[in-house]
Amino acid sequence: MAKLESTLSNTAIASPRPAEPEPTAPTGTLSRGLAVMDVLLASSQPLSLAEVAAKVGLDQSTTLRLLRALETERQVLRLADGKRYLASPKALRPLSLFHPLEALRREAAPMLRDLASKLSKTVVLVVYFGLERVVLDVLQSPGSLSPYYESWLKGPLHASGPGKALLLSMDDKSRKSALGAEPYAAFTDATIRSWDAIQRNLQEAAQLGVISVVDEHYDGLTALAANFFGDTRNALGCIVVTGHSSELDADARQWIAKELAGCARLMPFQAASLRQLEILSGR
Repeated sequence: MAKLESTLSNTAIASPRPAEPEPTAPTGTLSRGLAVMDVLLASSQPLSLAEVAAKVGLDQSTTLRLLRALETERQVLRLADGKRYLASPKALRPLSLFHPLEALRREAAPMLRDLASKLSKTVVLVVYFGLERVVLDVLQSPGSLSPYYESWLKGPLHASGPGKALLLSMDDKSRKSALGAEPYAAFTDATIRSWDAIQRNLQEAAQLGVISVVDEHYDGLTALAANFFGDTRNALGCIVVTGHSSELDADARQWIAKELAGCARLMPFQAASLRQLEILSGR
């Protein structure tokens, strides 16, 4: 998850991002079309045919046919000069403004913004779909970290804040299945790599409902996460606080954990959309 959970601050890069790999040409019309859409959605500016083709790894004639088909389906817009393409509003914002995810983001924002301001740290709203974790919002205070570049988190369950929070919501059997075989991958010297150690870590966290991850995925990065629940007491997601480990000693983590736990408990009162989210997520 080096791309997703980087320790990029507002002023400096604490951990370098890896070089982009050479594109591998997708096969099949659907895969090729989706690859074109991925390129356009990731771009911060309109792209020419040659630029799209190079990023996807296809020849220009094939890329042009895909772009024209996507244009017909209103997934792609072609600018007035006819030479540059960008993702359409339909592709950029596919969800209705009244979709449960959009509603949750709006409803939770005031409370999470206040938390970020109070703690002077980054606060992140994450929801669960099965074993997947999706970032809905990132609330920052001046100078705080920008730990996520993409909404679909791929970080290790055993070494990231959202990952451990998800593990905290599972029973032992599901947890062990999700983690796979030991020893678990090491990312730093602090990474917990055994089932017994993970179990002890989660049992300690369960007392307050807040899990702390200190230097386990990146040296110098600390995350604390607390699950929030729906009416049936199923964990629907988590709230994560991230910061520099140098600023988060044991006393600071204890204070933040109490504030975070209180915020997570208030989520059902702040966000009526959690009822719809519980149905959507199948939890």
